[in-house]
Amino acid sequence: MNVAYVNPFVQGAQNVLNMLCAETPALGQVHVKSAPYSPATVSISVDIHGDFAGEVVFNMEEAVGCFIASKMMMGMPVPALDAMSESALSELANMISGNVATLFSGKGIIVDIKPPAFRRNATGSDFPLSAKTPKIVCVPLKFAEGHVFSVDVMIP
Repeated sequence: MNVAYVNPFVQGAQNVLNMLCAETPALGQVHVKSAPYSPATVSISVDIHGDFAGEVVFNMEEAVGCFIASKMMMGMPVPALDAMSESALSELANMISGNVATLFSGKGIIVDIKPPAFRRNATGSDFPLSAKTPKIVCVPLKFAEGHVFSVDVMIP
């Protein structure tokens, strides 16, 4: 996988998380995952089509989802994920993906994104592209509080 395809996902996620959470999460150790794909407790996937096709999966534990949703809702406590917080996290994935598409467009690479799919306790079979992608690049983004929001990029 070309690293030029991964960097916009890092930049887009950090930009949007900074805007919505007032904190730019630090880049953790980027690593490669292999099949079988094992998502976190909460995952939001976005299909990508255009000059290249792929999928990005935003992964987090439920406590991280509650933390981010709370930040997005101006500090309102979110003790558990409900319909409103799930919608907020899906919109987060949509905003990051839109930002990424804009970054690619600036490089002359045109991509289209599909609406996000929110999942709890998903399995690898919920992400069919993961079986076709030999390498899944995992980009962990770490908040100061220790929460980790991972961006898994699957581009065959």
